[in-house]
Amino acid sequence: MKLITGWIIAGMLAAGAAQAAPGDARPAAFSERLPAEHTVEVRSMPGVDVARLRAEDARRSAKLTNAPVRFAAPLAVDITPATAGDWDAVGDRLVWRLRVQSKDALSLNFGFSEYVMPEGGHMLVYPAGLSRNASQELIRTFTSDDNKPHRKLWTPVVSGDHAVIEVVVPKERAGELRLRLTSVNHDYVGFDRLARVGMVQPAGVSGSCNIDVVCPEGDEWRDQIRSVGAYSRFGTFYCSGSLVNNTANDQSMYFLTANHCGMGTADAAASIVVYWNYQNSVCRTPGSAESGADGDGSLDQNQTGATPLASYSASDFTLLELDEPADEEFNLYWSGWDRRDMIFPGATGIHHPRVAEKRITHSSNPLLISGYFATGTDHLHVFWNQPGTTEGGSSGSPLYSPDGRVIGQLHGGLASCSTSGDDHSDYYGRVFTSWTGGGTDASRLSTWLDPAGTGAEFIDGLDSTPTDPTLPVAGFTWTAEELSVTFTSTSTDDGATLDHAWDFGDGNTSTEENPVHTYAADGSYEVTLTVTDADANTDAYSATVDVAAIPDAIDLVNGETVSGLSGAAGSATLYRLVVPENGTGPLSFRTYAGTGNVSLYVSHEEVPTAEAYDWRSTRPGNNEAIVIADPEPGTYYVLLQGVAAYSGVRLVATHGLSETYGNDTPFPIPDNTPAGIESPITVSGASGNASAETEVYVDITHTWIGDLIVTLVAPDGSSYVLHNRSGGSADDIDATYTVDLSSEPKNGTWLLQVSDNAGADTGTLNRWSITF
Repeated sequence: MKLITGWIIAGMLAAGAAQAAPGDARPAAFSERLPAEHTVEVRSMPGVDVARLRAEDARRSAKLTNAPVRFAAPLAVDITPATAGDWDAVGDRLVWRLRVQSKDALSLNFGFSEYVMPEGGHMLVYPAGLSRNASQELIRTFTSDDNKPHRKLWTPVVSGDHAVIEVVVPKERAGELRLRLTSVNHDYVGFDRLARVGMVQPAGVSGSCNIDVVCPEGDEWRDQIRSVGAYSRFGTFYCSGSLVNNTANDQSMYFLTANHCGMGTADAAASIVVYWNYQNSVCRTPGSAESGADGDGSLDQNQTGATPLASYSASDFTLLELDEPADEEFNLYWSGWDRRDMIFPGATGIHHPRVAEKRITHSSNPLLISGYFATGTDHLHVFWNQPGTTEGGSSGSPLYSPDGRVIGQLHGGLASCSTSGDDHSDYYGRVFTSWTGGGTDASRLSTWLDPAGTGAEFIDGLDSTPTDPTLPVAGFTWTAEELSVTFTSTSTDDGATLDHAWDFGDGNTSTEENPVHTYAADGSYEVTLTVTDADANTDAYSATVDVAAIPDAIDLVNGETVSGLSGAAGSATLYRLVVPENGTGPLSFRTYAGTGNVSLYVSHEEVPTAEAYDWRSTRPGNNEAIVIADPEPGTYYVLLQGVAAYSGVRLVATHGLSETYGNDTPFPIPDNTPAGIESPITVSGASGNASAETEVYVDITHTWIGDLIVTLVAPDGSSYVLHNRSGGSADDIDATYTVDLSSEPKNGTWLLQVSDNAGADTGTLNRWSITF
């Protein structure tokens, strides 16, 4: 034995790309230079007394009518890669191999009490001496996808009495490997149906009166046939079971079988290996020698591991949840069920008798409600037609109503190919009884098969792919104009016509594809569209739709001043300005001039109030300003509120234009007074400096403007003379001056100074403004 102690040889560890095993993985020796297989350490199992085992099985079968079939003898071992087998380094990977032999076994399977495979690693189990051109179905492959919370793994059967266990792991992850083999299971019956490549003797065949599911008798049951599987427990016992649907129709891997098959514990459930689609490829005539001989079914479609959910001995049921989701290639079916308390006029059983390919059995006789070989109400007593029967190994298989729904699972009975009359019958635990079971989640079906508590008494089965491969997807868009909303369905399907059902959230509905609906009042409404396709598949989509009538408001024009505004104390006037999608620059709302006191309130897309607003300006007087540096497009509502009575107020809204600030208060100009007068304009909320071409507008009436000096004084005190004693009696000043104010910040108080520098003439500064 060549071992690498401690699981990892530090000197062999090196960085390298991990290589995962595909489904068609082959032994490493097929592609790498490894020592010959016959040099790999072999662990030989002690001899198995097959005659004694068969005698025990016969006595057990005679004593128990419901006994699960034993097909293998468990041989206890305790083997890890640290205690047995050979390690080899191949590039950036490590390969561990061990041969296991149990003389005269028809097949072997293995139970690992610990299995943790690192990412990029894999384990293969295959017959020793496998040739390069051997069938891929002889090789069992396991990867990190087979890591389970219970850390256990039980393998499907491998043909013959001599097998190789091979592990390949990336060097840098070898320390993550956990593998402990504790059970080698010696098949003495012949579970492995790969007779064409591995059988050493015919054994384990079912009775010739059985009917293959591929026969015409199974034509109306093709869906249900796909839900039934054979399975092993602890690699030694064998029963049947079936996938069952639930009211959520979510493909939960619920597997119904018999309680007496012993699957109700966590360890037993973890050991399950389910074989799907294990059936003969052709119909063998019932009663013929061929029907009682080995078939050609394949065990290649299988899965391992489960969790127990519920069991109840009175109706002999166990419900498991298989660890792995359905493999699409298996084309499985989830059978429907019927929990009604009624007499069914007939029934059909689908099962795996005596470790053999799947068979079907019919009854055209009314079922009896009974106990198990006794009076009672927790079982269904079924009297079979001939040909057809059940046998050991059929335990746990489903019983179907004439409507194709599961109504029970096989507990036991006297039926065989040699029975007739009342003896040609079986007992099935009732779904009706199991539904409520012992009254707890762990002892009833209802918790699992009706998770939402719908109260359904029966449901149909579920295919692995829907009848309609493209399910409908509901969706819609809408546009609102005041209270009127135009809805457009964006729902999709596979091209078939969809039925539309609209709920507008106000008590009104429509079946139009693209309806227009008018609401009675402003508000938010939850609108739901439900679509249904030709296969009765449905989908729904909901969205909240906000509607509001456009409020009465006075439209503002960008950059145009509204003059002469007046109102009483407490009055409120609403204005609005629309900022376009491509608008740029700051947005400002300003009031100035006049008398009294006003406040401004602004909101985007909503009408503001003094209590609810997005922006506000509430200074004393009428000089209010709101500047929004980066406005969103849309409608801005402006509320002008009279704090006190006001008149002569001006309002201007600008967006993406120059900003104008003004003072309309008249100032008399005293005659021959060099100190003159000052008229202020206060700017706030603006950004940056003024431009080199700032415009200053001045309106003065005077009897001799040649007496006047007009000066602009910046907030920092800098002076700019606009007019210096030019002109005469025939002139007033009504002019715009362009001034280079690029060195002056906009914000602050600007002054216009006007002085009269000679006698005998008078006048008035009417107004002035500055535009940045």
